This record gives sequence, C-alpha cells and structure tokens, in this order.
Amino acid sequence: MTAPRQLTATARHDGRWWLVSVPELDVVGQARAVRDIAPAAAEVAALHLNVPREDVDMHVTVHVSEEAERLWEEARQLEDEARAVQQRAAQLRREAVRLSRTDGYKLDAVAAAFGVTPGRIQQLAADPAAS
Repeated sequence: MTAPRQLTATARHDGRWWLVSVPELDVVGQARAVRDIAPAAAEVAALHLNVPREDVDMHVTVHVSEEAERLWEEARQLEDEARAVQQRAAQLRREAVRLSRTDGYKLDAVAAAFGVTPGRIQQLAADPAAS
C-alpha cells in the first residue's frame, strides 16, 4: 500500500456555495457548507486522479474576504511583536534584580524598590526563564 497523495485545496464562498479548487490538478468542485469542503476536495481530486478517496490526503485553506484576512494577519503579527516585547521586558527585570543583588541590596529592599514581593524577586534572581 502506498501513502496517500498529499494535495492542497482552497475554498472561497461564492453565493450559496463554496468553490473548492485543487490547484495542483487544475480542478474545481463545490461544497454547500464548510464541513463539506474537505470531503468535496478529496472527492474531486480522487475522481480526477482515478484513485480511491483514501488515496488522497487534502490540506484545505478556507478563505474569507481579503480585508478580513489582512486584519487577521496584522493581529497575528502584533501578537508576535507583543510576545517579543514581553520577553525583552522579562529579561530586563531579571537583569535589574541581578544588578541590585550584585550591588548588595537584600531581597526585601529590591522588592520594595520594584513594587513586588520578595518571593517574586527570588524567582527572578533564581530562574532565568521567570518572567
């Protein structure tokens, strides 16, 4: 038995139907609902290739409006940037604690200076991954 053929499909809403395209095969099918898109893509591909349905494995991308997709992507990028900024802030906090402790300040003094608990200062001082 051979591994199923890996194919990609895209789906775009068109009136009451979803148009399902399999670019590698230059074929198009239709689906009534989102849940029907992957089975429709697999069926169209299998028919085109003249193989059983089990011999195709579909990866489907569903599209909405370009504007909605652009907004979604912008949000994803902003989240990535926010994670990077949070990591940098955590790194700076650990460095501030390390510097304060190296300068001889006790846990309670560092905690009071930074407005956190002594336990939090211990976490930051002990664990480089603490944020």
